[in-house]
Amino acid sequence: MIMKSHEIKQLYLCVLGQMGVPKKEIEVVADAAIFASLRGIDTHGFIPILTRVVKEIKAGIVKPNAKIQIIKENKNGALVDANMSLGPVSGLMSMELAIKKAQDGSVGIVVARNCNHFGVASYYAAKALENNMIGAVFCNAAPTIPPFGSLEGVHGTNPMSFAMPAGKHSPIILDISTSAAARGKVSHALRKGEKIPKGWALDKNGHPTTDPKAALEGVILPMGGHKGYGLGLVVDVFTAALAGSLIAKEIPPYWDLSTPYGASYFMMAIRVESFAGIGPFEHRVDRLIRDCKSCAPMEGFSEVLLPGEIEFREAQKRDREGIPVENERWHNMIEILESNRIKVDPLLTNLAP
Repeated sequence: MIMKSHEIKQLYLCVLGQMGVPKKEIEVVADAAIFASLRGIDTHGFIPILTRVVKEIKAGIVKPNAKIQIIKENKNGALVDANMSLGPVSGLMSMELAIKKAQDGSVGIVVARNCNHFGVASYYAAKALENNMIGAVFCNAAPTIPPFGSLEGVHGTNPMSFAMPAGKHSPIILDISTSAAARGKVSHALRKGEKIPKGWALDKNGHPTTDPKAALEGVILPMGGHKGYGLGLVVDVFTAALAGSLIAKEIPPYWDLSTPYGASYFMMAIRVESFAGIGPFEHRVDRLIRDCKSCAPMEGFSEVLLPGEIEFREAQKRDREGIPVENERWHNMIEILESNRIKVDPLLTNLAP
């Protein structure tokens, strides 16, 4: 099954419109989901995002049309209360505010609290590129990742993303979790009946496992051992500590719909023109890219790739050919929508055989 971006947007307007979500907010949520789906990040694509949002709104832990408040601000920074609004809505508002502050004062930093899942961090970091800026985004999450040397979860997968403009080349966009893998990737492997790579997780007894079910019952490991553990702590400090919000074990499990999630965001924009200037900056980044790309690939590799390059190519392909959708996931989504008494346009429900 193949879907085009405009069909996904139509689906979101149809479903979330019935739940009282304003059109402007639906368009933001759809745009963030399509961004991920186009780039092949299907664990954070339009189906999981839509089903999650529907469940959150039905449970009353997410508020459409919520009043997002700026608690305090100055020339270069702001503290925002997202008030349990839709994640992509508060995420975009926070990054746009950071960009505005960077335009006025070289660097803009916005920290937000009482937030929900916002999809992929790179969607927001990439917004800075449109203004010839560097973007940086961190988000904390439920405590599923243990500190190095333990089996007890303390912090989340705590994603971070950096987007850096280039000149003749596509921008460098790094989007990673501080864990060995995003929890969604492990769930995806379980659903597909596949094994996960060695080094991703331990079972509940502390033994290495390639079984995704055992991994979800145990713990996903920090990326690079103590290094990922350290980065995960940094994300908690830059988000929750700066926001004065829920941190580490205080955050409820992501799958617990009985209580608000309460994550925090850190958004930063850096105005390149305030430093070397966009021309010299892009020239140096292009040189860096050329030096990397000109390296001879080792055995087993066809070329040297840059962060975000695979996703950039996939986005070009999917924008041209459409976004592939697993029939099983599609039908599962339709069942969830119908169980929540949401009517779906017959033209959309009949897309899959």
